[in-house]
Amino acid sequence: MPAPTYPLCLGIDTTAKWCSAALVDDAKILGFRSQKIGRGHAERLADMVQEVLRDACVKPSAIDKISVCVGPGSFTGLRVGLSFAKGFALPHNIPIVGLSALEVWAAMADPEQNKTLCSAADVKRGQILSQVFKNGQALHAAKLSNVDELSGLPKKVVGGGAQLLGADVGTEYICPATVAWLGMQAVPATHPAEPLYHRPPDAKLPGGKTL
Repeated sequence: MPAPTYPLCLGIDTTAKWCSAALVDDAKILGFRSQKIGRGHAERLADMVQEVLRDACVKPSAIDKISVCVGPGSFTGLRVGLSFAKGFALPHNIPIVGLSALEVWAAMADPEQNKTLCSAADVKRGQILSQVFKNGQALHAAKLSNVDELSGLPKKVVGGGAQLLGADVGTEYICPATVAWLGMQAVPATHPAEPLYHRPPDAKLPGGKTL
């Protein structure tokens, strides 16, 4: 099988219970792995990416871009994905972009980009991180709200917090192929590979200092 000649993007997600990786070009999925593991992303991710590249007959140096989901999600999980992506990219000088889970859920639910919907993440403590998208474009930045404060949302709500807002179905699953395809169109200036935290960390340095 000859190696693909189209631009290649590696998509990674470790923000929740799944550990996922996919390699895509601009037309199709070349390699795909996704496993619901709960914990242990750091132990599984490197092997998973190696399997994806082997299936696609692609060397790491042939990858044009890496796209990683940056949260919100598990503090440890999202940092595993980011750390791996940066370590993988450095020796090959591969650019990295970060996609929020809200963007990915919206794209998964509206692949034709012709709907208005709300993408929502359950960030616990009775709070939701939400963002409204219309025809594939965000109408505002992600905002943190109490569940009972949200009103006037589109009828269609997607993402891990969807059921808290009255939707019949909600899922935390992030498709790594969607992460990769969105990443193809993103640039580091607008989509930096930095963790998206829904609130400041509870842990403080001695004396109440912050980093």
